[in-house]
Amino acid sequence: MFEQPAPEIKPKKIPSQTLGEQYFKPQSLDNQLLKKPDLQQLRDEYAALLPLVKEPEIKQIVRYRLADLSGVLAEQAQESGQVIVPSQQTQASTEQKSKAPAKVFDSAIQQYQALLAEHPTHDDNMQVLYQLAKAYEQQGEIEQSYSSLQQLLKAFPQNPYLAEVYFRLGEIEYNRGQFAAAIKAYQQVIVQGAQSAYYSTSAYMLGWSYFKNNQNSAALGAFTLLLDDRLPSDIIARPMLAQVDSQAQIDALGLGQKRLVNDTLRIMSLLFSYQQSQFESPADSIETHFAQVGSRHYEYVLYDQLAQLYLNQGRFKDSAKVYQGFSLVNPQHFQAPILAVKEIDVYILGKFPSEVLPAKQRFVERYGMSGEYWPQWGVLQQELVAPFLNQYLLELAHYEHSRGQLLDKQVVDKQVVDKQIENKQAAQAYLAAALWYQEFIETFPFDPQQAEVRFSLGEAYASAGHKAQAIEVFEAYAYGNEAYAKAAEAAYAAILAYRQIQLQGGANSPFSQEQWLDLQLISQDNFVTTFATDDRAKDVLYISMQQLFELQRYPLAIEQAQRLLNWPLTIPLNEQNAAKLVIAHSQFAIEDYAAAERSYQDLLVNLALDDPRLSDLQERLAASIYKQAELHVAQNYLPLAVSDFLRVLAKTPDTSIRIKAQYDAATYLLEMQEWQQAIDLLEDFRQRFKQHVLSADIGDKLIVAYQQNESWQQAASELTALWQKNPDSEEGRQALYVAAQYYYKVGNSQQALSSYRDYAHRYPLPLAEANEARFILSEIYLKAQDDEKRRFWLNKLIEGDKQALQDITIERSERSRYLAAMSSLVFAQDRLVGFKNIQLSLPLKTSLARKKQALEQSLAAFNQVLDYKVEEFNTAANFYLGDIYHQLAKDLMASSKPKDLNALELEQYELLLEEQAFPFEEQAITLHETNAKRAWQGTYDKWVQESFNALKTLMPARYLKVELSVEAANDIY
Repeated sequence: MFEQPAPEIKPKKIPSQTLGEQYFKPQSLDNQLLKKPDLQQLRDEYAALLPLVKEPEIKQIVRYRLADLSGVLAEQAQESGQVIVPSQQTQASTEQKSKAPAKVFDSAIQQYQALLAEHPTHDDNMQVLYQLAKAYEQQGEIEQSYSSLQQLLKAFPQNPYLAEVYFRLGEIEYNRGQFAAAIKAYQQVIVQGAQSAYYSTSAYMLGWSYFKNNQNSAALGAFTLLLDDRLPSDIIARPMLAQVDSQAQIDALGLGQKRLVNDTLRIMSLLFSYQQSQFESPADSIETHFAQVGSRHYEYVLYDQLAQLYLNQGRFKDSAKVYQGFSLVNPQHFQAPILAVKEIDVYILGKFPSEVLPAKQRFVERYGMSGEYWPQWGVLQQELVAPFLNQYLLELAHYEHSRGQLLDKQVVDKQVVDKQIENKQAAQAYLAAALWYQEFIETFPFDPQQAEVRFSLGEAYASAGHKAQAIEVFEAYAYGNEAYAKAAEAAYAAILAYRQIQLQGGANSPFSQEQWLDLQLISQDNFVTTFATDDRAKDVLYISMQQLFELQRYPLAIEQAQRLLNWPLTIPLNEQNAAKLVIAHSQFAIEDYAAAERSYQDLLVNLALDDPRLSDLQERLAASIYKQAELHVAQNYLPLAVSDFLRVLAKTPDTSIRIKAQYDAATYLLEMQEWQQAIDLLEDFRQRFKQHVLSADIGDKLIVAYQQNESWQQAASELTALWQKNPDSEEGRQALYVAAQYYYKVGNSQQALSSYRDYAHRYPLPLAEANEARFILSEIYLKAQDDEKRRFWLNKLIEGDKQALQDITIERSERSRYLAAMSSLVFAQDRLVGFKNIQLSLPLKTSLARKKQALEQSLAAFNQVLDYKVEEFNTAANFYLGDIYHQLAKDLMASSKPKDLNALELEQYELLLEEQAFPFEEQAITLHETNAKRAWQGTYDKWVQESFNALKTLMPARYLKVELSVEAANDIY
């Protein structure tokens, strides 16, 4: 076990002739390899040489060499188990001393002892004592070896074998159980420095010695020295120490050194465990130790060793806490994640599920991509941790996801008291799952599980109520560059999330509901385009069509509806009809009424007669045609408009719009002056829709049509009906008046008489219309030769004008004055007739008195006519006044004469009558001349002519002259 080779012995100066001074005949070199000398033969040769050497010093050298060769041969023999054949000298010496069987090192020991005896103070005794102690130790004579070592130290305290000497002493003391002495010996080895071959073993044994001596802390320090020696590191900075792979150093050691180091680690872990009671946490003993001695790069190996010790003892929580302790104290160490993984594994082995997930969560939070250390690590360290992150992230995500689903199920199954709390907890679980899913995606972008994780992330967000995030994830999954197997499912899930937003409202959302709906429509369109073969694509398209229609985005709604109709697979009839209905309604909404009409007609053709939508669609068809008519009206294409209105009647006769269409058609026919066609429609309208509100003014329109069509009788009938409805209204008054006019116009005297009479009696005002009615009545009665009734209405004309003259609120007109004058003339003429009918008879006085009274009344009546100052009736009145006087003169001359007069008396009587008649005749001439003179002023009417005729009778000499006409030639020559 004395492993260190013996130091070379310095040759002593020999005073006699040396080999160098001898002459040797040069020999030629044959360049052949020298044979390895046989040690036993060499020893024998030295033994044979010894007696021949005379010089004491050379002889001593030979003896030293012979002793060394004996020792070497003994070692070889011991190793190989061979028997050493002693030299003759040694054999003889041995036989002299003892008859006991010789041991392997006896020869060497005897020779060393002999040398010491012969040369007790020789300088080479240091080597001799060393070899002697070694021989004793190898021969198993420990006490003799111990004595030799002590002798060596005493004689040579500064010898080069100090490390080994103390080491040998320490071993002997340790084996004796003298641990304190062993400690001192081993400490001396340590003092010699780490360069010693015995340093690490001494440190190891020093630790054991302390341990055996119950000095555990000191033992840990000694073992630390061993580890420092066997696991060297030139790194001083603690951060750099965290990157040294100590386990790799251990694995690289030779078998013996590796065992030594591993055993050191084992005993250190045992020592740390013994100190547990002194600390709060199982890992504190290691932490405290290295706080005292300074950090070491191999600390993590000790933590691992201690944790394994606890694990083997079934102390799972203590084991896990040790692993956790290292990670907490050395979070940046490259092995910290690995020990954290072992902590998790311990919890799993110990069946502590409540600890497993929190530990995994701590691992991910600390060493994951979002943790403090991942960005600081190099690629190699990241790759070291990545497999565990991969596993734990998914496990955490799946756990939280499952927990959220369980809470949801409990709410659905009514297994909870407070649903609001459970829902909140479920949402929190889903969000936690989403957090882990998201970190997995970011950490492992190329992992084969990316697809499933991305989909699960979207589901977690959706279940948590975070629909916007779910949509973002699902759409990225569905429409990204990767062709994921569940792309269609993700795309559809996004659509469902949009729908939930619409139902629940996007609280705290950056988008309005309308904006969300826009995004949903885009998503649905992407789904239909990308996943056209999916069974749900058609239904999604159907929903998009409906939504676009409800949003009044009619062109897009038409596009989607047409797309649905063109679907490669057969779609149900009800969906076909719905698409066609959207097209038709949308076309109507964008005012493409002609297209809408065609679409509605197409729908109606395929619609069952008992379909509840039939009536509504007919109304829509009618409306589309009606709207075309309105457009034509706006463009002033009235014939086309009327044609469209009439198409409504033809195609949809039972619709409500048909009523207005017929009404409008008639109205625009009136505007076009198509009176008879308008009349037909209006009369039909009134017959069909008597109770409809539009029938209220049909009469008015018919009146206009009848008037323009010169259908006076029908117009009058409508006007009469209108008056009967509202007799006290201004409209009614006018209607009756015009009706009377129309009756009168068509010669319907009876209805005209009735209408005028009703009007004249009911409406004294306005005066103009009332007077006209009275006048017509007078004319009708004149024609009917009913003088009494005629004069009744003529008198009304006079009274009306008189009332207007007296009442300033009543407007007196030329017409009222004219009619009053005309009426007064009639009454004056009546007086005149009465005057003329009175004959002057005997007794003349009596008849003359009556005649004069009638004269005065007639004169008054005609003067009243003159008071109206109406030229036409003034000439008449003047004529009649002249005629009255002329008549009176004639009546006087033709009056009855007394029968008892003789011829002379008769002549005188007649002269007397002439004298009385002459003034009257003169008055007549004056009046007629006055009337005739009106001709000079431009008035020459019937009555002026009559006055001229009367003057011809009254003054023939003057007024009965024949006018001579003279022809003048216009020729000049």
